Amino acid sequence: MKLPEAAVLAFQASLNAGDVDLFPEGVPRWLFLEWLAREGWLLHGSARGDLTEFEPRTPHDLSPDDFSKQPGVFAASDGLWAMMYALLNRPRVRRMLNMALQVQEPDGAWSPMRYFLSLAPRDPAVTDGRRLLAPGYVYVLPPNGFEQMPPYGWPSLGTVREPHWVNPNPVQPVLRVPVTPADFPLPVRVHDAAQVDALSQSDPWGFPWLEEKAEG
Repeated sequence: MKLPEAAVLAFQASLNAGDVDLFPEGVPRWLFLEWLAREGWLLHGSARGDLTEFEPRTPHDLSPDDFSKQPGVFAASDGLWAMMYALLNRPRVRRMLNMALQVQEPDGAWSPMRYFLSLAPRDPAVTDGRRLLAPGYVYVLPPNGFEQMPPYGWPSLGTVREPHWVNPNPVQPVLRVPVTPADFPLPVRVHDAAQVDALSQSDPWGFPWLEEKAEG
C-alpha cells in the first residue's frame, strides 16, 4: 500500500511528538502501525495502558518451535498482528489462536503476509468473535537488542517466516497507540479450546486445528 505524502508527514510528526492524534481524522490506526513497522520499529500489543517497561516473560505457546517458548520481551514487525494482542478481552477469552506469516515463493520472494485469528470464548454461547475484543494499546519499541525468529520449514507450506521478535532484556517503549475493535479490519473466528488443545498435541503442524481430519 502506498501512503499519500501528507499521511506519511503526519505519521512522522505523530512519532516525533509522541502524540498519535496529530494525523488526520479517519485514517485507520492500523495504517499508522504498519508504517511504524516499515520504518523499523517493533510493536507490542497489550490490554494495559500504564506500562512503562516490559520485563522478559515465558509465554504459554502451543506451536512446535522453541523460539516462541523462550523467556523474553516479544514484539512484532507487523501492525495487525500486534493489534490481535492489544484487542484481546482476556476475561472473556479462554485461549487465542493466531498467526501472521509469509511463505517463500519458488523464486525466493516472500508472499504477502497471511493472517489468522480465532478466539475460544469462556462463554460457549458466544459465536461472534468480535464480541471478544476490547479497546487496548499497541506499544512502539526500539529494535535494539531484538532478534527475529529465523525462517523455518512448515511441512505443508514450505519455508515460512513470521514477523516475530524477542529481546531477552527489559525494554522501554517510545510511544503508546490506543486502538479499538473498530480499528481491526480482519475477521475474528471462534473455536473450542479443549478440541484445539487436543488436536495440537496429536498434530503439532496441523494449525489451525479447527476440524478433525477425515479418516480413511
